[in-house]
Amino acid sequence: MVGSDTRRGLSRDTRHTLHVGSQAAADGQRSDTMILVQLAADKKSLTLLSIPRDSYVTIPATADRPEHKAKINSALDLGGPALAVATVERATGIRIDHFVQVDFSAFSSIVDTVGGVDVCLPKPVDDPLSGLNLPAGVSHVDGVRALAFVRARYTLTGGSDLGRIHRQQEFLGSLAQRVAASDVLADPGRFSGVVRAAAASIQTDSALSTEEMLKLALAAKNLPRDRMRFVSMPLADADYQAPGIGSTVLWDSAVASRLFEALRRDHPVQEAVAAVAAEPTANSDTPPPSAEATPPPKKHGRTRTHVAQPTPLAVHAADQSICD
Repeated sequence: MVGSDTRRGLSRDTRHTLHVGSQAAADGQRSDTMILVQLAADKKSLTLLSIPRDSYVTIPATADRPEHKAKINSALDLGGPALAVATVERATGIRIDHFVQVDFSAFSSIVDTVGGVDVCLPKPVDDPLSGLNLPAGVSHVDGVRALAFVRARYTLTGGSDLGRIHRQQEFLGSLAQRVAASDVLADPGRFSGVVRAAAASIQTDSALSTEEMLKLALAAKNLPRDRMRFVSMPLADADYQAPGIGSTVLWDSAVASRLFEALRRDHPVQEAVAAVAAEPTANSDTPPPSAEATPPPKKHGRTRTHVAQPTPLAVHAADQSICD
């Protein structure tokens, strides 16, 4: 599932309402958010793995471009959904069955369809860049303010996309709780209407019809919230200086491989977490600076040493309180 940052097709008024920038920002499209979603074969659990947009990975070759290393979010712009899927499959070894792309307008529409969602902030925020203006504590937001909540970076996380990922996971958990707590699930007709409305506002692969989406939604709708698991990618370095690119995110391949294996085998991701926790030392595949990284810059005649910023594998359930 990809959240695209494209502004194509949005009128000037819509861009202004959604606070998503000018027409000049509409050139190209990148995956603003990327989530690998897996519904277990027994339909009793759902796993959502957030993939950082700045992940430094190999982009497969296309007809007009050779294989190369780049940020994973560039794949959508370079080769559309097909290349985005191929890139994730290559990086994870997991076969992707379907592709879903949600743009800014579609996201806002989906939130409004369910009647808005509760979000929580530790402090008041007034962010003119995203349009987010909310008090501390719990607020009920409509589609426009929900979009600002999940997109805001600089006022809430100091520009960090990793902090924004955690906030997006919290939002999706709150969205799931909103749907579960409403009468949408109890009314088959209304539930079908919500799913069909969502399907009409997003882009999917040709094999994922509205009827197929409804089947998947029906399979997932009765899942207990504690069986919906959000997973954060284990990182070897959250600020890896890639040659010719700059700051990127480098996965911890040793730990990530355990996670990917669990997903491929349809095993609970908690098993991967337990296996990693049982190991005496953490694994890291950060390449030595002399091998792949750009030499660290000099400042006032001194060489500034880069210290890797690892981030562990983390899992939490959708039933967690939004203010925890």
